[in-house]
Amino acid sequence: MRVLFKYLIIIYLLLTAFVGCKKKSSVIAEPPDTTKPVITIVQPTAGQAFVTGNTIAFQTTFSDNKELKSYELTVSKVVVGGMILKIVPLVKPFSYTKSGIFGAGVKQQDITLSDIVIPLHTATELVATGKYNVKVTCSDTANNTAETILEININ
Repeated sequence: MRVLFKYLIIIYLLLTAFVGCKKKSSVIAEPPDTTKPVITIVQPTAGQAFVTGNTIAFQTTFSDNKELKSYELTVSKVVVGGMILKIVPLVKPFSYTKSGIFGAGVKQQDITLSDIVIPLHTATELVATGKYNVKVTCSDTANNTAETILEININ
C-alpha cells in the first residue's frame, strides 16, 4: 500500500509540474484606439462667398483607422465682439445643423449635401450677411473626436 501511495504522489507531482509548465496563451490584447478620425472638406472652400437665396454645396470625406461612428455639421454666424449702435433693417443670423450615424464597420464615407439653402429672410427679418463658420465634427467607435472649422462669407 505504501508503494502505491508513493507512486500516486510521484504521478501527482509530475502532472502538476507538467500542467504548471504548460505554454501560456499567445493571445495579445489589442491596444486601445487613440487615433482621431480624419475630416477632408472638399466643398465649400475657406473664404468662399455665397449669396442669400442660394444653396451651399457641401462635400466631405470622413475616414478612420478602425470604425466611424457619427458626424455633425453646423453652419453658424461668426460672433464679432463689440457694440452695435444701430441695425436697420432687423436681421437674423442664418444657421444650419445636420448629423448622421455611420453603419457598422465603416472606415471611410463620403457625404454630399445639397439641402443647405440660405434663405433671403425669415418670417420677419432679413438674413444677416457676413462671416459664417462651417464646423464639422466626427467621432469614431472609440469616442475619439476630430473637428474642422472653415470660414465662409454670406453676402
